[in-house]
Amino acid sequence: MGYKEALEDMVWQFAYRDTKGNKPVLHTGGLSALEGAFEVLGWEDPKVIEDTDGVICDVKNCPEWVTNQGMGWRNTGYWCLCSGHHEQSRSGKPKSQMKQRAMKRENSRNENGCLPVK
Repeated sequence: MGYKEALEDMVWQFAYRDTKGNKPVLHTGGLSALEGAFEVLGWEDPKVIEDTDGVICDVKNCPEWVTNQGMGWRNTGYWCLCSGHHEQSRSGKPKSQMKQRAMKRENSRNENGCLPVK
């Protein structure tokens, strides 16, 4: 792993997660170390994050960050959910419509519930 990859890993670990304009973003929160890291990486502050599997909630049209994995509606899949949708599942409300990427992931599980090795 090179320096840039290590720096990006650190930014992913320590940058602030938020939503802006219905898009998930990472931002520096005004911390100079993070501002420097964003600059080195060539990232805008805030940096818009793509709707990535395991990072952004699996519920259709939800841009929120994942806080819970595998617990909500576990009888239908191992969903990656934001806190709001996790609470929805815990309170027994019906499962929301899931994003296509999440459905594809869950449909690829084998008979033991494991995802294919890539």
